[in-house]
Amino acid sequence: MSLEGYWNGVVNVKSGGSTSVFVDTQKMAIVRKLVRVIDDQDEFESRRLWNDVTENMIGNNIELATNAKAKLEERQRREAKERKEHGTEWVHKLFSGSLDNGFFYRGPLGKRMANI
Repeated sequence: MSLEGYWNGVVNVKSGGSTSVFVDTQKMAIVRKLVRVIDDQDEFESRRLWNDVTENMIGNNIELATNAKAKLEERQRREAKERKEHGTEWVHKLFSGSLDNGFFYRGPLGKRMANI
C-alpha cells in the first residue's frame, strides 16, 4: 500500500492494482487548532521557538524573519555541539525510538481519546 498526492488536495491510496481517493482535503471543513498561548508554552515548543520568524513573515519583514531564523538555527547548532562535547544525549520529551527504527509519539490519539 502507498499514498500519493498533496497535503492541500487529494491523496490517493494505491493497494494491489487499484487506486482510490484516501482523502480530499479541499472538501474537508477547516478546523482551527487549539494551542496554548506562546507565554504558556514550554521553552522548546515549536510555536514558541519559531514565533519571531512567523510574526516577521506575517508582517512581511523578510529580513527580520531571516535574521530570527538564522539566530534560532545557530542556537540549535551551538546547543548540539555543547551536548556532543559533554557527551550529553538529547532526551526526547514526547517521542521514543531512534533514527534507525523510527520515532513514535508517546501519546497517540487513540490513547488520548480514551482519557476524555
